[in-house]
Amino acid sequence: MLAWIGVNKWQYGKMPWQMLKEASDRLNQPATTAKNQTVIPSEIAATDARQEIMKDISAKMGDLSPVKPVLGGRWYATRFWFVSSSNSDAYIEYEDGHIMGRILVGIEGAEGKNSYKVIGYFEPGENDWVLKQGRDTMSGKPLDLYEYDNNKKEWVKKN
Repeated sequence: MLAWIGVNKWQYGKMPWQMLKEASDRLNQPATTAKNQTVIPSEIAATDARQEIMKDISAKMGDLSPVKPVLGGRWYATRFWFVSSSNSDAYIEYEDGHIMGRILVGIEGAEGKNSYKVIGYFEPGENDWVLKQGRDTMSGKPLDLYEYDNNKKEWVKKN
């Protein structure tokens, strides 16, 4: 247990209960766009679409995960990794405060009517995520990382 706490502190820079509180705070928060950014209209549309997708998936993590949370917990999305060239595929890292998982999701639809299909399920391995079910069809493709910013109350692109 102490090793798991130490790994979380080392990997994420926070204690697991801090991450759980942040995840809880962002659940069902309205998606917004950052202010004072200079972006072109196509980037605005892509960012808005991703914000909508991330908010929707965050609310549906319990339905999307192929495994149940432990100790009566609840799944919280912690990171989104969109394939850079589109909004139709994303890796989602999530946890319940005890265990972590990652899924690769195919995204279809538009205008708030998205549907999601889990393509692959991963568990933490010694050095990276290990595929446990399905396929990893996006392996090796460039990814855009998003993490939730509690101050801005939105998912923020990190790379």
